[in-house]
Amino acid sequence: MSALPERALVEADVLASLPDSPGFSSSQAPASSFAAMNSEVEGQTPTAAPTVARKYAHTIKPGFTAVPWGPKDKIAASILKMGTVGAVFSAAFTGGRQQLFDSRPHYGTDSGAYGERVGADYARQSVQAMMNGGMSAILRDDPRYYVLGAGHSFKSRVVYAAERVLITHKDSGGDTANIPLLTGIVASQALANGIYPERDRDWARVATGSLGSIASRMGTQEFKEFGDDIRQYLRHKIKKN
Repeated sequence: MSALPERALVEADVLASLPDSPGFSSSQAPASSFAAMNSEVEGQTPTAAPTVARKYAHTIKPGFTAVPWGPKDKIAASILKMGTVGAVFSAAFTGGRQQLFDSRPHYGTDSGAYGERVGADYARQSVQAMMNGGMSAILRDDPRYYVLGAGHSFKSRVVYAAERVLITHKDSGGDTANIPLLTGIVASQALANGIYPERDRDWARVATGSLGSIASRMGTQEFKEFGDDIRQYLRHKIKKN
C-alpha cells in the first residue's frame, strides 16, 4: 500500500479536531483533495470534508471549520484586525461624523481637529481589540463570531447574534460570559475619557459610552449574521430587474 491513504487519514483526524460553526453541515463542504485521491486509490466514492476557514478570520460561516487559536494567535488576530481597511474606515467615518456636528470630543472644526478625532477613535478601537484578544488568551475564550446560518429561524438568529456580545465560546467548548469583549469596551471608553479635551472628561460618560458601544456591537453582530442573506437578496433583486 502507498502512503497516500495514511495521509488522508491524518488530514481527516486534524479536521475533525477543529471547532465548527454552529450552522456547520458536512454536506455543505466540498471533498478534500487528499480524501478524493484516497478514494481513487481504494476505488470508493469521495466523501465530503469540512472547508477550513482562514486562520485569522474573525467570522466563521456555516460550512466552515475554524482553526484553533492559541494565546499568541488571539493577540496576533487583534493586531491584524487593526491593520484592516475596515478599522481605518471606521475611525475615519466616526471622526467625520463628529467633525460634521462638532460633537464630543471637542477638538474644533479645522482639518487638524479631524485628524485628532480620527486618531482618538482609532486608539479607542485598538485598546478594545487588544483587551479582547489578551483577555481571551488569559481566560481561554474564543473571540470569533460563529454564524448560526439560514438553517435556523429568524428569531433565533436575531437573539443569538445579540447575545454573542454578552456570551462567548470557550476553547474547551460551551459558553461563558464574554468578559474579554466587555472589558475591552469599558477600557476603551476609559481611555477616551483620559485623552479627550478637559471639557469632555466625565466618568459618567464612560458608563453611557460603554452601553452605547455594547448596543453598536450588537448591531455589528446582526450584520455578520444576516450579511450574506442581505447580499444574496440584493443580487437576486438586481438580476430580476
